[in-house]
Amino acid sequence: MYNWLQVQAQHLPDKPAVIFDGETVTFSQLYSKSLDLKGHMASLNRRRIGLFIGNTMDAVHIIHAAILANIEVVLINTRLTAREIGQQLDDIGVDTVVATEPLELEGYDVHGIKDLWNKIAVPDQQSSLSGDSVLSIMFTSGTTGRAKAVPQTFRNHHASALGCEERFGYSEESIWMNVNPVYHISGFSVLLRSVIRGCTMVLVEKFEENAVWDTITEYKVTHTSMVPVMLGRLLDQPLPAHELEGVLLGGAGVTREVLSRALDAGLPVYNSFGMTETCSQVVSIAHDDPNILEGTVGQPLGNIELRIDESNDGELLVRGAPVTQGYLNAEIEMSDGYFRTGDMGYIDENGYLYILDRRKDLIISGGENVYPKEIEDVVITIPEVANAAVVKRKDAKWGEVPILLVEEKAGMEIGDDEIMNHLDGRLARYKLPKEIHRMAHIIMTSTGKVSRVQNQKVYDAKKKQ
Repeated sequence: MYNWLQVQAQHLPDKPAVIFDGETVTFSQLYSKSLDLKGHMASLNRRRIGLFIGNTMDAVHIIHAAILANIEVVLINTRLTAREIGQQLDDIGVDTVVATEPLELEGYDVHGIKDLWNKIAVPDQQSSLSGDSVLSIMFTSGTTGRAKAVPQTFRNHHASALGCEERFGYSEESIWMNVNPVYHISGFSVLLRSVIRGCTMVLVEKFEENAVWDTITEYKVTHTSMVPVMLGRLLDQPLPAHELEGVLLGGAGVTREVLSRALDAGLPVYNSFGMTETCSQVVSIAHDDPNILEGTVGQPLGNIELRIDESNDGELLVRGAPVTQGYLNAEIEMSDGYFRTGDMGYIDENGYLYILDRRKDLIISGGENVYPKEIEDVVITIPEVANAAVVKRKDAKWGEVPILLVEEKAGMEIGDDEIMNHLDGRLARYKLPKEIHRMAHIIMTSTGKVSRVQNQKVYDAKKKQ
């Protein structure tokens, strides 16, 4: 049941599977080329391979070839620095990467797509797939700043697709536009959903609002998903006639203002909540639900159970087939079979979930997860810095952005440009602070940790002055 592409190649051989850059590839063509590439992927002789890929047709073939060969794919965020990528790969024992984008990664075996095709293919071998086989591995930041490796099985992805389909209402006849990066769970899940259901995916390499509207109208797109900053940019443009039936929002908290604009424009938006550990959304709310503007992220999907742990500040607990059962490089926190998300919220009497704080320390900037400690750990390596704290500020464009508070060593000074030059190249650009403020003292807890609550209060008070 997990040979999704093979099934669709037999069931819908001539139906468009992927449309990319004006080219249409049918399910039979996609299967045939991916099957050919499977032998070349297998020649790398690795059970687990890193993928440094963009939204291209080559990437689609590579992913499906790896699935056919039962190779676990490690999705690499292409916005990370070489240092950050190396840390993640080393943490789970990966030394081989297939790249469709330029990549210099010293000490690793990196193969471009042409190099891959030139390798001698290994004779075809039947791969034994089960629901518990790992399909993909994605990294999500941990509260200590260390990225956690999340294994996602075939069963996880399949269950996630079924839950999304039931709520989002797509079918075999739907046209899914994929504008999210395929290395993110948001983009990767769309790629899989289209094959699982047998609908067509229109893959967009780069988000540009005018081009996206043209794509929506040209290919009669019915469904898509995006982060709120993308939707905001689309709403800034004149809205053409379209056939959209659903626009799924995720990756960051959407503001009431953006939701209201979308609804006023007649866009069928669905707000949602999910995470890498749950293979995308576990909760959503439709555009025609009267509660959509009331701050809720919706009700759980049909195959998801939610609980609130009142004994732990109202922590959200999640259980269901889409949820991972553990990390590869860290302990996962569970309670009676429920995944402890670390998010605080509550569920009202009608089953609607309200998120009060996404993992407390987490900053979600343009759909990217930023953990303060990761930035702080790099800042405090600067000789002039005695201590540092990262807080967050609401931002109309990005949702939230990181703000750096710095305590300089006695008798020493350092300029903002010097700090930014130190961070640049060590951290991905979306993690770089948008403001830097000097503090007489960084407030610490009684156990010697940075007090984010108290430092956030100080920053908020400074803003009001």
